[in-house]
Amino acid sequence: MECNSAFKLSNRFFTFILVLFPAFVFAQNIGKDNTMFETGQFKKVKQSELADVTRIITEAEIRLRGANNLKDILLMETGGIFNYDAQKGWQFQWHGSTKGNILILMDGLPFRSVQFDEMDLQQIPLDNISRIEITENSQGVSYGSSAIMGVINIISKSTQEKVYKPSLRFQGYNPGSFYSNVNLGRRTTENYFRFSSSVDAFAGRQGNDSGRVLQWVPYTRINNQLFFSHKILQYMEVSCGFNNMYENKTQLGYPYPQTVRAYDRELKTNNNSVYAGIKGKLTRNYNLQGDVQFMDYRRNNTLFLKDISTAEQREVNDTALNDTIHYTLVFSRWVISQNDKNKSFNYLAGFDIASTQDKYRSTVNNVHQSNATTSLFLITNYTGIKNLIAYGGFRLPYSSKYKTKPLWDVKFKYKFTPTVSLKFVVARSTKAPTFDQMFATYLTNGYSIKRNLNLTDESVLSYHYSLLYKKDNFTFEPGFFNYFFKNGIELISDQNNPGRLVHKNLSEKTTIGTRVNIAYQSKNLDLYLRGILTGNNHFANLFDKQLFFTEVYSNIMLKLPKYGFNLCYIGKLTSQRGYMALDAVTGPQSYFNNRFYLADAIMEKSFGKNPILLRGGFKNLFNVKNIESFFLPTATSGSEEPQYYSTALIAGRYFFIELNIKL
Repeated sequence: MECNSAFKLSNRFFTFILVLFPAFVFAQNIGKDNTMFETGQFKKVKQSELADVTRIITEAEIRLRGANNLKDILLMETGGIFNYDAQKGWQFQWHGSTKGNILILMDGLPFRSVQFDEMDLQQIPLDNISRIEITENSQGVSYGSSAIMGVINIISKSTQEKVYKPSLRFQGYNPGSFYSNVNLGRRTTENYFRFSSSVDAFAGRQGNDSGRVLQWVPYTRINNQLFFSHKILQYMEVSCGFNNMYENKTQLGYPYPQTVRAYDRELKTNNNSVYAGIKGKLTRNYNLQGDVQFMDYRRNNTLFLKDISTAEQREVNDTALNDTIHYTLVFSRWVISQNDKNKSFNYLAGFDIASTQDKYRSTVNNVHQSNATTSLFLITNYTGIKNLIAYGGFRLPYSSKYKTKPLWDVKFKYKFTPTVSLKFVVARSTKAPTFDQMFATYLTNGYSIKRNLNLTDESVLSYHYSLLYKKDNFTFEPGFFNYFFKNGIELISDQNNPGRLVHKNLSEKTTIGTRVNIAYQSKNLDLYLRGILTGNNHFANLFDKQLFFTEVYSNIMLKLPKYGFNLCYIGKLTSQRGYMALDAVTGPQSYFNNRFYLADAIMEKSFGKNPILLRGGFKNLFNVKNIESFFLPTATSGSEEPQYYSTALIAGRYFFIELNIKL
């Protein structure tokens, strides 16, 4: 009863916070007001002029965090929860929500197809990255499905940036991991060329004794990128590129009791992308942007039976256990925009088209495993009222395999004084069914599927408010956000035939929360403090589950440029609580509370005129799990029971040393 009362009290406190702060949302980073932002705009816009909730992680910040892939960056970012899947890798959730509510872009182009849930963020290296742009509200009108709670746009180093000299990077971790990268590029008056290659190798550890992954599996990951651009006319540029990612990892099995046998699982992934684009001015006030991308994604999942005494292994030829994925994506987008500084009304209009095909199983149950989507969209902005910037957008999508809904958004930014501004965003966005929801292509355990002819995308209506105060080097921005999800889908077992999967429409779901950001920046010190408090009922109709998510983030960067020395400390306190079963009379029957804290510390020292940079530090400097944790099951004597959840955070720390050389 005491636990029940405590849970109700915390629930009331959460409700009180939401009522007390009716206008809170996330802040943009201080000192970057003049940074040019591209996400959702298709043209460079000052970040301070955007009504969207945005922030930028610069190349210097990426470097000072000791990160070499996108997962390393987002793991510490507020509102982010990671779950680790042994086959698909790191699955990212935003604001404590279900997965699939954010969109990952590489230079504005989708990373993987939105029809497939194959987004292992650990596979995106950062050596060619200029900055990471994050928009924390809907961008569905600009980019379509899944751009609901946020868009992460990774901006590569391009022709507009200072050409960097050839560079080498070596990074070693303890326990056994090694990372290396080589970069080289050259620019002439009309041409630009860049090549990058990186190798990420991890020897693996037996068991779960260290690090931030659920399973320490040996892997080798190779990334190669080639980019070329050429100027035509005076203000137009064409570009093309190639990107290859190859990964080989082994999931080591445990021996069967009283035997000498074990099963190992080997996963090979090969992803190749070819892209081309054109961007520039048609006339003084009109711009053109066109992109074409082709992607071929393959993943082989093979099971081996291993004899422990002889170390010999043989492949298990069982299609119910092995898994092969092979699909292709063709994507193209064309945008024409008016950008006349003498007019208060400007716009951009365009269309995109995408086609996804399963090449491994072209037909299942007489249904072709392919889907084509196309959309027309229009985005406008109006500056005719003093101190007000207004945006409006509309997207009309079409899909060959499911019903779609029109998307729209309205965004305002009003400046009361030079130091105080108000942002407001209301948007309707959607999340499309994935391929396994449409076709169950990847369910290789003998299940078949009854296709739902009335399948439709999930509709989301969201609201965002923020009040921004900025003066000199200090920024304070509290805010509020609310999401209403409708007509979601899941795959569940057929009650009449457990061996068959059918679609289940979920009931309405809600996410509500507050966020606040405090930032201070000076020559020698950067300080960022962020907090988030959310609650949702994303699985209410399945388990009556309610989840409350709290997170406090701190980032302290000490800079001593005179001595070529920088120090960065990042800490994050996360709390998750909720209940799994709800009784109409007695209230929560089983509930949980789970808190943990993790932190990194990185130091770097440059020598000479930055030809050599030495960096080292501790990852998981503090990784304290279950600070206050309990689990109370439905059938209980009334006493709290400890429970260790799969939070993808396991106690253990490791250190690294890194050497960067610019030739």
